[in-house]
Formats: sequence, structure tokens, C-alpha cells
Amino acid sequence: MRLVVKIGGQAVEDAKGRRALARQMAEIRRSGHALVVVHGGGKLLTQTLARLGIPTEFRAGLRVTNAATRDVALMVLAGIVNKRWVAELQAAGQRALGICGGDAGLVRARKLTLDSNGHRDADLGFVGRPQKVDTAILETAFREGLVPVVASVALGPRGEFLNINADDLAAALAMALKADRLIYLTESGGVWDSERRLLPLVKVGEIRGLIQRGVVRDGMIPKLLSSARTLRHNVREIGILPSQAPNVLRRALAGKEAVGTRIVKH
Repeated sequence: MRLVVKIGGQAVEDAKGRRALARQMAEIRRSGHALVVVHGGGKLLTQTLARLGIPTEFRAGLRVTNAATRDVALMVLAGIVNKRWVAELQAAGQRALGICGGDAGLVRARKLTLDSNGHRDADLGFVGRPQKVDTAILETAFREGLVPVVASVALGPRGEFLNINADDLAAALAMALKADRLIYLTESGGVWDSERRLLPLVKVGEIRGLIQRGVVRDGMIPKLLSSARTLRHNVREIGILPSQAPNVLRRALAGKEAVGTRIVKH
């Protein structure tokens, strides 16, 4: 099985949570599954920018990234956060390869512009979306028994580094690898309806109706729409899981217990 796991929320910040997830990922790799880990690190990036006196601004949920912010993002995401995960996996007995989207031509990105309403006419600076993926470095890592840990920055058309939304990067890698599962580890822990009830299973054909009826709202809407697009490109299943739940990855792969939300084609 090929898995892409995107780690977000408190799991990136909490040392105990990182250790628990690293142990689970090491077990998954030892069981014979090919695994790619994708991470952001927005909270630490924001804190580091504040310490350096660089203001943080978001538009339409995306960080406005000038040259100074981009350089700090490289330092934090491809440096501190990435190497923390490499260290945790190594401590769990699993060899890991810490890279970013710019390494070995893994991800080429296009520059993205949006305004506060989501229209593409405002300059966000060094912000991009994945455009092309070359999985050669990931395939090499799989053959060598390594877990690639990918930070969410990639190269743009002029050879400049761009800040990439980690959800988008994980989806792009999953599609290129034809992954069996794409797993988002989040603080929300799943898709919730308007009355705060967890939806354990969502089918792609149901998504438009859920949105139109107001069953899902706000931030869940773009995540579901993105999931629908991803599932149309050779990814078999998507899971949105609680990052802090005990043994969350093992339980999800075993399929014996309901945890989070599964999004499937049919």
C-alpha cells in the first residue's frame, strides 16, 4: 500500500504527539507499506516571524509571503520542522529522508495570486500551487526503505522558492504516486455537519448535496471539494483523522474502528 500522510495542527507543535506518530509511521513502514510524510509548520513560522519583527498577513487563508517571509519559511519549514520529524522517525528506528518540494525536482509550482474573495488578481508574493510532480526521488527512497519527509516549499518557474499550502502539496504527491490513501491528520479530526456531528463516511457523489443543503459549512467546504478533485486522479481513499487520537494511524489502516472521516469515490 502507498500512503501519503499530511501532518498538521497540534501534532507539529507537540513533542509527545510527534513521538507517538513517528512510532506509528515506523511500524507502518516496517509492515511493508510505502509512506510519504508531508508537513507544514505555520504556527512556528508565525512565532519565528514575530520574534524577527516581520508582520504576518493572511489573504483568503493564504500567508502573504514577501522575500523576507519566504526566507524564514525556508528556515523553519525545510529546516527546523523537517529535521524534527526526521529525528523522531530515526529515534523510532526508521530511516528518514528530509527534503522539500524543491529537492531533486520533486515539485514544480506556479505562482498564485488571490484577493480576499478568492479572485486571482492580488499579489501574494512568493506563494505557489503544485503544477508538476516528478516522483523519482520518492521512488528511490521507497526502494532504499526510507520514509521521505517533505516540507511544503517548492521551486517556481524562475527557480525561486515558493511557499506551498501543505494540504495542496500532499494531494499533489498522492495523485502523482497513485496513492492508496491520502491521510490528513488535523485538529478537527474529521468532517463535521452543521450540528457538530461527525460524518464517518462521505462519498464523492454526496459532496455537492452536503454543501448545498448546508450540512457542511465554512472551512469544511474547500477541504471536501479538494478531496473530490483528488479522488478523481487515481487516489483510492482520503482520511481526515484526529492527530491526537491514540494509535490513530494504526486504527485507520486496520479499519476495525471508526476514527475520523473516510472520503471515498463510491
